[in-house]
Amino acid sequence: MYTSDATVVTSRSQYARLKIVLQGLNDDGRIKLFIILSGGSLVHRFGNISDIVEDAGLEINKKIHTLLEAGEPVAQAKTTGMGLIEYATAFNEFAPDVMLTSGDRHETMACTLAASYLNIPVVHLEGGELTGSIDDKVRHSTTKMADYHFVSTVRSEAIVRQLGEPANRVYRTGCPSIDFAEQIIQEGQDEYDPQTEYGGVGDTVDVSKDYIVVQYHPLPTEYESNYDKTQELIKAYEQLSMQAFWFWPNMDAGTDQVSKAMREYREQQNPEGVRFFITLDPHDYLTLVKNAACMVGNSSVGIRECSYFGIPTVNIGERQQSRERGPNVLDVACDAEEIANGIETQLQQEAYSQSTIYGNGNATRKIIDILAELDTELKPSMTPDELGYCKE
Repeated sequence: MYTSDATVVTSRSQYARLKIVLQGLNDDGRIKLFIILSGGSLVHRFGNISDIVEDAGLEINKKIHTLLEAGEPVAQAKTTGMGLIEYATAFNEFAPDVMLTSGDRHETMACTLAASYLNIPVVHLEGGELTGSIDDKVRHSTTKMADYHFVSTVRSEAIVRQLGEPANRVYRTGCPSIDFAEQIIQEGQDEYDPQTEYGGVGDTVDVSKDYIVVQYHPLPTEYESNYDKTQELIKAYEQLSMQAFWFWPNMDAGTDQVSKAMREYREQQNPEGVRFFITLDPHDYLTLVKNAACMVGNSSVGIRECSYFGIPTVNIGERQQSRERGPNVLDVACDAEEIANGIETQLQQEAYSQSTIYGNGNATRKIIDILAELDTELKPSMTPDELGYCKE
């Protein structure tokens, strides 16, 4: 069976999860792949990944600019609307057999809506997960519109089923980013320095010594307080004697406030032993994380990939409050003293035992084989009996 698949990649984090799958699909003779880059993946300050994608041997079939950079909730809503219009045009042109998407971003909602109205079956990765933020609304709405579900965990499979999705359309594959993590473990590169290749700004970090990786994103539901929240993280770091690779935030509402606090810190205090980066290739980023003494911030990487690596993680605030986690995660409030104490605690911790909660490194093969063999069709409408409807 020959299948064509369209995938919209809208951020560096989404590409990091999908890269290994896209490479596998691209190399599989049973599947024709269309890749659309959009949103933050085309904007420098959020990590333009055009060159990174092409360097991975992947063809970019279309670039669509949709991102409004106001850094406020209204910009996210309008970006979603622009994406719906532009993705519909692209899908109509490519006429794929399926549309593959992942995660819980507002762009995920846009491309899912566009495909659904064009009667293109939607395959959704990472459904059923919980974070405790507005992302849950987007993720669960995408689940109800999607026709097939490739989930990562036992709990997420159960949640997708509880949302009323037929069992024969739900596949527990694991998360493909764990395949990436396993690949990096097998490579055994115990020292990696991105500074020569990628540059970055700030002081030089000696990768032969301990360092932490900091990745702090805005909390869209409390976007007006993100400057103060980032200042708490900076105050915490200033109490430590530790090098750091510090990455700029994603494009969610409140991003300008996080960036402002980071920029002031970099320019006014010129901290020793801190190197700032926008983005790295996913392989290089995860290699850097794997070799870190600790991951700090509120990125899902600290919970998902770091659980497999066994890297100690300090998870700050509420952005990931409901996500499944392994024993490597220490949760703290967004308070300077709590953050500093949490980092000190985790720095005393040896590597944690590996957690396979998000998979064991074989998700990509499962996803590709299922996609190639699917006799894709739209999900039928639910009946009153399936919903347990009672007239009385």
